Amino acid sequence: MQQTWKLRLLVALALFGVAVYFVYPSFVYFTLNEEQLKEVRQNKDAFAKYVPSWMPTSHIVAGLDLQGGSHMVLGVDLDKAITDKTARALDRLLTFSKEEKIDIAAAKQTGDSLQLQDRVELSLASPDQFELFKEKVLKKAPDFVVVSSSRKGIVLALEPTLVQSIRKDAVNQTIKTIVNRIDKMGISEPTIAKSGDSQVQIQMPGYDNPEQAKILLGRTAQLLFQMCANDTKFLKNLSDLPEGVELVQSGGANAEIFLSFKESKLPAVKSYLIDKVPPEYNIKYGKPGLDGTMRTYTLDRKVILTGDDLVDARVSQGSSTNPRPGVSLSFNPAGAKIFAEVTGANIGKPLAIVLEDTVDSAPVINTKIPDGQAFISMGGARTNQEMLHDANQLALVLKAGALPAPVTFREERTVGPSLGKDSIEQGKIAFMVGVLAIALFMILYYRVVGFFSIIAIGFNMTFILAVMSILGATITMPGVAALLLTMGMAVDSNVIINERIREELRLGKTPRSAVKAGYDAALRAIVDANTTHCIAGLVLWQFGTGPIQNFASMLLIGTISSVLCAIFITRIFVDMMTASGQKTLSI
Repeated sequence: MQQTWKLRLLVALALFGVAVYFVYPSFVYFTLNEEQLKEVRQNKDAFAKYVPSWMPTSHIVAGLDLQGGSHMVLGVDLDKAITDKTARALDRLLTFSKEEKIDIAAAKQTGDSLQLQDRVELSLASPDQFELFKEKVLKKAPDFVVVSSSRKGIVLALEPTLVQSIRKDAVNQTIKTIVNRIDKMGISEPTIAKSGDSQVQIQMPGYDNPEQAKILLGRTAQLLFQMCANDTKFLKNLSDLPEGVELVQSGGANAEIFLSFKESKLPAVKSYLIDKVPPEYNIKYGKPGLDGTMRTYTLDRKVILTGDDLVDARVSQGSSTNPRPGVSLSFNPAGAKIFAEVTGANIGKPLAIVLEDTVDSAPVINTKIPDGQAFISMGGARTNQEMLHDANQLALVLKAGALPAPVTFREERTVGPSLGKDSIEQGKIAFMVGVLAIALFMILYYRVVGFFSIIAIGFNMTFILAVMSILGATITMPGVAALLLTMGMAVDSNVIINERIREELRLGKTPRSAVKAGYDAALRAIVDANTTHCIAGLVLWQFGTGPIQNFASMLLIGTISSVLCAIFITRIFVDMMTASGQKTLSI
């Protein structure tokens, strides 16, 4: 018996030492002053200089309610993601039809609303090609299922399982993109998680510029390159234009026909053109001018390059002819090759740069560009400093990637640092009072064995904090509450054990026999009680968000650690007391 408890004590002390090793960086983090904390928040690598080189740098992070910062909930427009996927699938379908020499007279997207357009209506120029279309083209388009058909046309819808996949992937991709953007913003301690089916929750402790964050996080930043189709004739044949909309023909070598209208007329223009654009083209709109007028751009439906082909986006000054600052783009080798081929084959023609569904510019290709470089110039009547600021933001979001769908801010709030400090102080007081009250109760009621229970709780707390440090977990006020609750549950396990030992002692058993019987009898009750705690914690973690999940995580870690410490750690010290065969036990 003596050798057994000594060996177990050595193992327990070794585990305690390892736990302290991992907890120490968290202790250092929470003792940093304001200047040091600010440095660490802006650069996560800066924390390494505050701990010895042989120690880990992973540490517990104070949550939003403990150090102040910004909290946001973003809603992902899943309908728009489905609509965009339908548009891309339609582009491929039209390409397949062209390869098979099947003439599509008209093609348009439809759906339950202007926002959700997950169906495609096609009209064939020749009814004789209907069977050929079904046999040759539809087999190449697994994204669609047939809703209805006739010899003159067919209605298609996205495959249902694909729609579900798009909804799931859109939220996951949004989270990934936001993580990239926040990382480039220099925020080192964010918490980003899915909330519900279509929302993303973002917490940025220590970040005090929520408006800047909204601008950077909310931009879709979808970048497309498409050739302008200035030689189309369908615009000339438009009639009955909406009031306030004019058909304009520019002069020069690259004569263009486009619609000119006030920005307020955009919904009417979109509604007017929806059935009039041939399937091989699409219409995009430019940015409003100083007088609020906009123009249409007729573009080839085929997208030449996208933002996915970018390897770099950086701020730079324009050329001598256009000195405005902007963003220089560099494409990957595959993108550079395509860009060289397109610019070489279309010299003298305009190439549209479409950013966030708006034509940012449409420069004329003067020469072949073999190095895969492009430039987006900042426009508008603004100061050079304002344009540089916008260029920096655009470069950041382009490098971080495009959001798969637009997002809206459904919830915003800012927690001041003073409130965070108050929360920390209140949390410390609550924690210390709780620990002291529990310790006094255990020692007064269970004497020396109660003191050993308090030592086991110390082991327990150290193990919990070590796990959190290894995970780099965030702790919030609900997490502090869960820690205190965990101590209560740990004491509860010890109370069950101690009462069982008392019962065995009353039956006249020796201390050693009473300890063994007491632990054996209490084991099942402890496991059963803590299993229900774990079930509650899992439910809270699965269906809760933010602080609720933090509470649940602490509860789960604490429950498992409490059971192990109650059963094994206290047993070591009690066995140590009874190893010499004494007749009494201080309990």
